[in-house]
Amino acid sequence: MISSLLVAVVLCAEEAPPAAATPSPEGQRWSVVGARTTGAGANSVEGGIGWPGVSVTYLRGVTSSVDLGGRVSFNYGLEGLITRVVPGAKVQGVVKFRAFDSGPLSVGVSFEPGPLFALDRFGNGLVGFSLPVSLKVGVAVSSAITLGFGFDVPLWIQFGPGGGVNVPLLPGLGLEYFIKSELAVFFKTRMGPTLRPASVIELAFDAHLGVGYRF
Repeated sequence: MISSLLVAVVLCAEEAPPAAATPSPEGQRWSVVGARTTGAGANSVEGGIGWPGVSVTYLRGVTSSVDLGGRVSFNYGLEGLITRVVPGAKVQGVVKFRAFDSGPLSVGVSFEPGPLFALDRFGNGLVGFSLPVSLKVGVAVSSAITLGFGFDVPLWIQFGPGGGVNVPLLPGLGLEYFIKSELAVFFKTRMGPTLRPASVIELAFDAHLGVGYRF
């Protein structure tokens, strides 16, 4: 009798369907719009187009929480100022640091210094140096979707006559969708005032649609 019951239990266990897998709420281990870094020994490339230009960024994971790399931008707007539609370019180093990562939430900072060049509306050359600092917060909504929130201070210095220190204060947000674990499409934007020399305040706006790839 006991052996018959044991046989019946075994047969029922074999016929029972497997439990459905529960998607991980923690999302992917890297992010373009959030704070997660590429990872030690890994690389990532991202390209974006929008206002004020187009850019390509390369990052190398030097530790599990630090990325180093660079960015090249070709712009048609001076540092996002909506009244300054002028051609220019910028070359930056990029340091990205992930300070906190638990469950779906990640927090980090980035620093992206580099020279900038532009032509003003009279065709005169403009030279400056950018010192952007950003606070980044990422929230993984699912394994495929991440929301990014940030507060950026992309400070820049314009050299020469009429120059000075410019201090943008730009809250922003972003959204990325992972087509595969190594491939994501993203949209990110930020907007706010720029405190310019001589107590002038101008509106700055930045919005880019792009693709990121990790390898």
